Amino acid sequence: MKRLFPILLFAAAVLSCGQTHYQIDGFWDAEDGTPVWLIDTNAGDTLAQTTVRGGRFSFEGNASEPFYAYVGNGKQRVRLILEPGRVKTDINERISSGTPLEDTYMDFHRRFYGYSRDQVDAKRALADSVILSNRDNLVGALALEDLFYVDKDLFLERYEQVSPRNQEFYLVRSAWQSLMVQKKTAEGLMFTDYLVPGGNPDGTDVRLSDYVGKGKYILLDHWASWCGPCKAEMPYIKKTWEAFRSDRFDVVSIAVSDKRDDTEKALKQLDMPWNQILDGQRLPKELYGVNAIPHLILFAPDGTILKRGLRGDEIYAAVTEVLK
Repeated sequence: MKRLFPILLFAAAVLSCGQTHYQIDGFWDAEDGTPVWLIDTNAGDTLAQTTVRGGRFSFEGNASEPFYAYVGNGKQRVRLILEPGRVKTDINERISSGTPLEDTYMDFHRRFYGYSRDQVDAKRALADSVILSNRDNLVGALALEDLFYVDKDLFLERYEQVSPRNQEFYLVRSAWQSLMVQKKTAEGLMFTDYLVPGGNPDGTDVRLSDYVGKGKYILLDHWASWCGPCKAEMPYIKKTWEAFRSDRFDVVSIAVSDKRDDTEKALKQLDMPWNQILDGQRLPKELYGVNAIPHLILFAPDGTILKRGLRGDEIYAAVTEVLK
């Protein structure tokens, strides 16, 4: 049974009258017969499956409460808040509309992700406003999870001010837990070691301590073959490695949440001549709170964590500073 997220008065009235039926009218310019799934993102359950016919598909069902779902196939999908009512979903445009919560969420999502990466203040203000106006529904929970990637201090402050239901929403809870882990691996603290079975390119086991704490400054790059922003960081990492590689400094990249075959294929295509760890999977998330990639950590020669979250030109500047 999913948790109830009481929301707008209209939706509350609908539920109080016992209406639980939802209908999804979908549009997708895919070949006839292409499968489409409706997935509950929290439980990971497949709720229904259909196929495209003439660029259209549909789902019907019952929901005793709003829940977060996605409709589509693989990366071609739309995430939505599914509640009683009729929703139109367009996979081509990655949009949906038609019910109170979904309309509110799509408006927030469109504006939030319409800002550039540098427009942090605008993202923070928008997310904060939506959170405070939706402390006890899924719109607020999703905005709170987005705020996590913009301002972690404000995330923690707002986390204490929203309803227990929003605190327990799985994406918010995961973000909060990662911050608790990050506090144990914050700048100034000693590194936490871990073992990656078969993590060396030759298939032998590798530990983080095979590199970190061995007398060199180590830049640890978390990446994956499917991650576009990770690939965008590679020129900055390569510039730093080529400038400073020595008996005092080195770079290690660790592939996370990736298939080994895909990682190996990407390594052949990308110019990454430094040390590689494969099959890191969820270890960095569980032990270092690495919730999003790319994520770079700079370690001191004794294993102390010096910097976290370096990006772009910050990478070269940080290494230049410590090697002075």
